[in-house]
Amino acid sequence: MNKLEIIESIKNDKPYLQEHFGVEEIALFGSYVRGEETEESDIDIMVKISMKTLKNYFSLLDYLESKFKKKIDLVTKHKNLSDRFIRIISKDIVYV
Repeated sequence: MNKLEIIESIKNDKPYLQEHFGVEEIALFGSYVRGEETEESDIDIMVKISMKTLKNYFSLLDYLESKFKKKIDLVTKHKNLSDRFIRIISKDIVYV
C-alpha cells in the first residue's frame, strides 16, 4: 500500500470514522508521505477526536490496524502537543 492508496482509503472511510470514533480531523504523516516507507514501516496517523476516551482511542487504533494490516502510530492532536513535534511533522503531513 502506498501514500495515495492510504489517503483514498481514509477518505472513503471518513464518514464512518466520524460517526463511530468521533474523528474530526485525520492526517497522514511520516515515511509514507515522504515516499520513504519500507516493508517494516508503520503508518503514522494524527487524529483530532471529539470523544476523548481510552476505549475510543484503542478502538480506532484497532480498526485502523485491521484495515491496513500494518502497525499504526496513532497520535492525537491536542493543545498540549509539543510545538517541536508539530514543526517536525508540518513538513510532511497530508490532511484528509
